[in-house]
Amino acid sequence: MSVKEKVAPYSVGAVCCIIAVVAFSMLYSYAATHDPDYVFLDSYLSDLGVGPAAWAFNSALMLAGALMFVFSLTGLYPLLGRATTSRAGSVLMALAGALLVNVGIFTEDFGDTHYGFSIAFFLALLAAIGVIAYAMYDTDALGNLGTAVSASAFTFGVVLLALGIGPFTETLAALTALAWGAVVAVLMLLRAHGDHA
Repeated sequence: MSVKEKVAPYSVGAVCCIIAVVAFSMLYSYAATHDPDYVFLDSYLSDLGVGPAAWAFNSALMLAGALMFVFSLTGLYPLLGRATTSRAGSVLMALAGALLVNVGIFTEDFGDTHYGFSIAFFLALLAAIGVIAYAMYDTDALGNLGTAVSASAFTFGVVLLALGIGPFTETLAALTALAWGAVVAVLMLLRAHGDHA
């Protein structure tokens, strides 16, 4: 069996997702701990993008966004297949990744442009997770657990959206997205290992 045959086509995307989660978490933590004005759950995440360690936070956004884009094309797309819903979920996730890169480029210093990219990112991400949840149910790509995790993340996101936009809900939405990405990526790698065991 060749090396190519041992690697599931969606493994690269899953690894990119894990790197995105780890890199964002580390860079965000660095920025948060080096900004005396930042208060967890009381400050907007984007406040870090104009603070003392802005380079770390903005790098986190741009790197995570780029990796999300790759994850959508090399992970979700081959995993979920070519059904319309599956393709829509992958495209929405790619869009969310591109928007996140722009959130890192156009910081709070850019006013409404930053706000527009931020809102568009969270809405695109929420829509992506919702569509992916349905696609996972439809394809059984990651079993009941993958579907349940995705549906739960989407439902929680809708609840947060209903509560309104603020530092608390924004931070919880970001943490939910990170947790969802980590779990889905691990499930993808476990499936890849099972497919080629």
